[in-house]
This record gives sequence, C-alpha cells and structure tokens, in this order.
Amino acid sequence: MSSQFGTVCDQTDYNTDVHSLSLTAEFDVSDALDLYANLGFSDATAEWTDLNLTTPSYVTDIVMQQLYTFEGTNVMTEYSKLHYQQVDLQVGGTYRFSPALYATAMAQYQLFEDKDAYVYGDLDGTAYRGYLGIGYNF
Repeated sequence: MSSQFGTVCDQTDYNTDVHSLSLTAEFDVSDALDLYANLGFSDATAEWTDLNLTTPSYVTDIVMQQLYTFEGTNVMTEYSKLHYQQVDLQVGGTYRFSPALYATAMAQYQLFEDKDAYVYGDLDGTAYRGYLGIGYNF
C-alpha cells in the first residue's frame, strides 16, 4: 500500500517593500590621484498574511497525518515579518606613479540591522573590509 502526501493552500498574500538610496562621488584630485566615495542605504520589509494550510483529504495514513499536519503551520505568519536596514560606505582611490604603474586602495564599512528578529534570532552585524594593491599596465 502506498500513500501520497501534499498540501492544499489558500491564497496567501506576500508583501515586500524595499527602499534604497545610493550616492557616489568621484574626485580627480590631480593628474595622478583619483578618489571616490560610495554610500548606500536600504530599508526592506516583507511579510505574509492569511496563511491557511490544510492537510489534503486524500492523506489517509495515520502516521503521516500526525507527523505532517499543516494546521499548526498557520501560526507562522508572525515569524514572516522581516525588517532590516543596511548601510554601505566605501572610500578609495588610485594613485598613478607613471602611465603604467599605479597603486589602488579601498576601505569599506557595512552595517546590517535586523529590526525584527526572525526565526534565526538577531542578525545585526558590522563588517570592515579593505584592500591595497599595486598594478602595472603592460
């Protein structure tokens, strides 16, 4: 005897709202030095409403019905409320020693704020990155 398993789902509304702002500035300080700065900000929210999952009537296996009941999942709409803000700041530049030899550098700061803790807990964090490089054009 084999059994099938699946779900029946009513229409579920999933709403997202994202706002982003990005500013970039570039400066030619001299013939040899170029600088730049980038600033980005994002605010995003998402959530679902009216989640209503039910176990299909054709699932007749008692063990399957007990292990995989969907009715308890309907309370998860509270966990679906996401809201985060992210800030990205980057500055850098290039200095040309000659037409072929140059150095480049960049520093970056990122801030992530989890405004509504999700299933995985508070995901706030910061990151710092940077690099310094030497290049030569052949």
